[in-house]
Amino acid sequence: MSDKKQIKKAARNVKRARTNTKTQKRTGWWNRVWSIVCWPFRKLALVCKIVWNWIRNLELVGLLNLTLLVAIIVLFTMLIIDLLGCRKENIIVVTNTPVHTEQTITKSKPKTVQPQAVLPITQHNAEPVNVVPVKKVEVQIVKKQTARQDNKLMGDVIIDSRGAGAILRKGTQVNGNLYLQNMRKFTLPCNVRINGNLFLRDVNKLQFCGEFVVTGNIYVSPRSSFGPLPKNARIGGYVVL
Repeated sequence: MSDKKQIKKAARNVKRARTNTKTQKRTGWWNRVWSIVCWPFRKLALVCKIVWNWIRNLELVGLLNLTLLVAIIVLFTMLIIDLLGCRKENIIVVTNTPVHTEQTITKSKPKTVQPQAVLPITQHNAEPVNVVPVKKVEVQIVKKQTARQDNKLMGDVIIDSRGAGAILRKGTQVNGNLYLQNMRKFTLPCNVRINGNLFLRDVNKLQFCGEFVVTGNIYVSPRSSFGPLPKNARIGGYVVL
């Protein structure tokens, strides 16, 4: 009986060994797969740990104070630049084109005077002299008379604000280019004649009073806009956007 028991025990040990080898093979394969999947995460955690240790060694309070100081300096410089930029004066630049005057002198030959026979004049001192009375003529004099203003601007004219636009009046003639810039809701007076081009730079809602003449083109920047053109406006060129 003892031999049979030993044989059964040996058979059990062999089965256990086979099952143990199978389980070890399965667990070893899963361990390899798991290690391969977890390897990038382990490296990322290691890098994060190194960065965190580096940040812990730095003085965060000093860095925060330095950034706040730089931000305050930048803000104050921007405020000073804005305050100084608001005091710009409006300047109108009128470039006069040189005018050359020419004088033509015509010489004529002296005329020859020919003597002509004239009847003698006889004077009778005995005859009375009739004096005609002078008639009074009433002349009306106007006490207040406005002089006619010749509103002509020679050369290119640059208007930088609505206040400076008062130089343009009804019937103004600009012998050059007209630049309108940096203004809003400006109304161009009536009967303005521009012997050149009209440039609109940063002009919002430009309006027209009535008839006007532009012999050249009208150039409009992307940030400019103008109202409807009147029917009696005369433009020699095109409207270029």
